[in-house]
Amino acid sequence: MAEPGDATAARASPALAELAASLREDATLRVLDLGPAVRENLEHFSRFGGGVRIAHLLRSRDIETIRAFDAAAFRKTLERRVPATGEPYDLILVWDLFNYLGDDLAVLLTQHLAGVSRGGALLYAMTYTADTMPSSPSVFRVCAGNSLIYRPTTDRFEEASNPPPALVERWLKPFRVIRSFILRHGVREFLAILD
Repeated sequence: MAEPGDATAARASPALAELAASLREDATLRVLDLGPAVRENLEHFSRFGGGVRIAHLLRSRDIETIRAFDAAAFRKTLERRVPATGEPYDLILVWDLFNYLGDDLAVLLTQHLAGVSRGGALLYAMTYTADTMPSSPSVFRVCAGNSLIYRPTTDRFEEASNPPPALVERWLKPFRVIRSFILRHGVREFLAILD
């Protein structure tokens, strides 16, 4: 079995499959991607016609700085990279970012995301359940059949934060988890909705 960071293996994503099944092809969705710009992801999500905003919230060079942030500094970063302007978002891709934030910053992130989203917005996130994780956020590429290729941005690994699902559910409020999937390769996926 390949590691979560194996860039050669496409991994089934039950949460993305469920997300795809719940969306009408003629839906118009405004998408917020908190990861870097990835051509395949842009193509996949722009078919919904509402536009895709790339925020690339945690760049590798930022990770130590952001981990040391207090709430005020992180709030400024959020306001700069995910401004509360324009139409609200319908779908948010958080990817693996929760793994790199402490409790306070994870809550702050979700509260900010709720403030820039419309009611009924969907949110996709994942946490590592293995013993280790890459020391900075990975890049994820959506493939055919709602699979993902995980590409680490570093060859360094650290102890995984491995937050229990109840903690992630608390971080996600006011989003509500509607499905969670534990995958054999050391990842748990979450699909949540803004009530």
